[in-house]
Amino acid sequence: MHPDISRLPSAVFYSGKLLDGPNMDVKTKQPWHLHDKFGPYKFFNVSKGQEQTNNSHSLVNKVECQVAVALFNRLRLDFSAFDFDFKVGVISMYRAQIGELRRAFVQRFGQDIVGRVDFNTVDGFQGQEKDVIILSCVRAGPGLQSVGFLAGKLTESLEPKCI
Repeated sequence: MHPDISRLPSAVFYSGKLLDGPNMDVKTKQPWHLHDKFGPYKFFNVSKGQEQTNNSHSLVNKVECQVAVALFNRLRLDFSAFDFDFKVGVISMYRAQIGELRRAFVQRFGQDIVGRVDFNTVDGFQGQEKDVIILSCVRAGPGLQSVGFLAGKLTESLEPKCI
């Protein structure tokens, strides 16, 4: 894990005690880490999106799905020399969102994308590693003030990279 990524859980959950192995910034370096749109990690505020409940009472955010498709497409275009097959995970906390993400990716990239990108819930993805993770949080909207388990835990010292 890149040190820029491990800094967040170390500060929020481990009181700064989580340590990186030697030279992890070099070992985990990827060409998109220097790109303004990507870096080692980015948070994107999808302000136009709004979560909706589907038939199974799970949540879906279709605008966020389209943003995920656009991010993946941009990554592939800007770094076409890199083979992203089997190196990308698209995850969400909501099973219905995974279904919607899968449909959006198939619509844009064709059916074979399902075999080249791993779509899964956070629980289903646990224990795996990928070079790129697109996390769809789903929850959005003008009245939302916190993201569940992170409520009240983020500190000013983290300096998250947002655009």
